[in-house]
Amino acid sequence: MLKSLERQWKRLWIRLLTSLMRSPRARPDWGARPHKLLFLRHDRLGDMILSTHAMRVIAESHPGLTLDVLASPANATGIAGAPFVRKVIVFDKRDVGSYLRSAAALRAEDYDAVIDCMVTAPSVTTLLLMLASNAPYRVGISGRGNDAAINVAVPPAGGEQHMTIELGALAAAFGVDPTTIDWRPELYLTPAQRETAAARWRGVSPHGQRVLVNVSAGTAIRQWQVEKYAAVIAHIRRRWPQAIVLITGAPNDQDRVNEVARLSGATPASTPKLADVFALVATADFVFTPDTSIAHAASAFGPLTVVMHRRSEPARWGLYPGVGEDIEHEDATLLTLEVPPVLAAIDRVLARRG
Repeated sequence: MLKSLERQWKRLWIRLLTSLMRSPRARPDWGARPHKLLFLRHDRLGDMILSTHAMRVIAESHPGLTLDVLASPANATGIAGAPFVRKVIVFDKRDVGSYLRSAAALRAEDYDAVIDCMVTAPSVTTLLLMLASNAPYRVGISGRGNDAAINVAVPPAGGEQHMTIELGALAAAFGVDPTTIDWRPELYLTPAQRETAAARWRGVSPHGQRVLVNVSAGTAIRQWQVEKYAAVIAHIRRRWPQAIVLITGAPNDQDRVNEVARLSGATPASTPKLADVFALVATADFVFTPDTSIAHAASAFGPLTVVMHRRSEPARWGLYPGVGEDIEHEDATLLTLEVPPVLAAIDRVLARRG
């Protein structure tokens, strides 16, 4: 009953907001003149990382396009330094005042088109931001329940695809054939950030394979026991006796980081900024993590990687093909995932490197 009422309330809001939006009769000719685009990505960090290549392809599809991104406080780091983004506008949907400030900022930019990042289901917040932007063209995926709000609609990728491919379908609105693109996500680090991370590895040992183990997860159901992490590290060291193992985690998970380091003899690596951990991923030979933004960073940078997932997650949210292996546990929590299947996956991935 509550779910039904929620859906009806959402549909009512969609109809109301759509009725307030303007729609020109003609479809846009992106190459006829310069156009200012706004990509809405106001949610989680992983979603931002997976959207990066779609943003690049759209921004570079026509010479006269400029792209801004509306980000959240949690995910703005994921697009920092992108050379194809003119401006990042940070919007905090938990702050009521942010709606008014952001609405004024968007209206002042006079955007020609706004791009809906919600490729699998509509969002009332996204519709509010579309309305606030006053952009005449609204680009989005058709068939999600808000078709009336989208006047430059493109078909979905079809079936349950990796999220990068589902997001890449948006590029069809700009004359790009999505099936011809490698949609691997991107992250942007300066040479100085990479060198700082490389120096941290060398500070532990000048030689050996670089192994990064992330012990943090976004929710309790993605946590894994510290003794299991220690068992994995012991196994990796049997395969790679010279391995340099760094343990990382969110600042509020420092106790778990230290405990895994104590049990395994590995080195805790403080990463107060997301860019710090991204740089460690970029300079690692192997990454082991539960399903978090660290896994998406590994997809971007390409080290051998093993990721632990709960059931039904890897199809859309797994590693980009060719990076490593996703472990799909049959339960709704990783706490019941035992060590042997994890070790087997690690062996298969490490065998690629020798």
